[in-house]
Amino acid sequence: MHRPAFGVVLALALAGVGCALLTPYPGGGDPAKAISSSTAGKGDSPFDTGDPQEPLFDPAIDQSVHVVTNVNDVVAIPGSSFVIDLAFVAEHANVVGGGIQFPGSSEVQWTFIDGLEGMASGDIRFGYVVDKNVCNDIPNLCHEITTTQFAVARNAGGGDIDGDGTKDGEFVVSPGEEVTVVLQCATCDSPSCRDLLPDGECFFCAQPDVCKEYFDRCLAEGKPNSTDESEVQLFDTLFGIDGILWSTRDGCVVGEGACTEAQKNAETMPDECGL
Repeated sequence: MHRPAFGVVLALALAGVGCALLTPYPGGGDPAKAISSSTAGKGDSPFDTGDPQEPLFDPAIDQSVHVVTNVNDVVAIPGSSFVIDLAFVAEHANVVGGGIQFPGSSEVQWTFIDGLEGMASGDIRFGYVVDKNVCNDIPNLCHEITTTQFAVARNAGGGDIDGDGTKDGEFVVSPGEEVTVVLQCATCDSPSCRDLLPDGECFFCAQPDVCKEYFDRCLAEGKPNSTDESEVQLFDTLFGIDGILWSTRDGCVVGEGACTEAQKNAETMPDECGL
């Protein structure tokens, strides 16, 4: 399973959390719509790799390109990325990138990846960065979302690639491959998460020492951020001894990584807390 990269401390603090904070989110919004609206990647796109492009709307299908997924268990954690990993075969060596479509949308979000064009077969691999606030308006549960993933190819001839009598655009897509993504908006205390998350993902670990060290430096009484009640409360909820980050395998990885990042310059810049 793809593991999230670490960046800004507070954003990644939310990565393993889902939305199970002190106050439950009562929203009844559509999880697929919420996740598809992400602008947390490169250039306000959802992608962390390649050159993100404008979405394709109801693109033509190139039957000479085929894909299969290389991953079966995909978990989307707010504030981090999940992997899109496809193997492709292209009769005309015209694949230029990869894309994803969410239920209820005719839009294919995609990114251009250098080095694919000219290859008759290969792998398309990139991350979809989930907005850290994705769970704000949807139920406090784990959600199963069936995405459709594609190779994006150049319409080299510029003609009617799908045979419907209409000239197609510059870029077309392969037949789609359905891949289920579990959006984690709760901890493993929720039956929905225990039911939907891959075997072994629900996991409990102890608070790492580096998180206590961060609290003592930045949030303890008299320290730089100690008067910010919301930040102290958020830290306690996420990173405290009983913090909810320590309830899943990915949460344990993300939580320790975020604290380590926050402590990286502790000796040289003790008053720079980064939250």
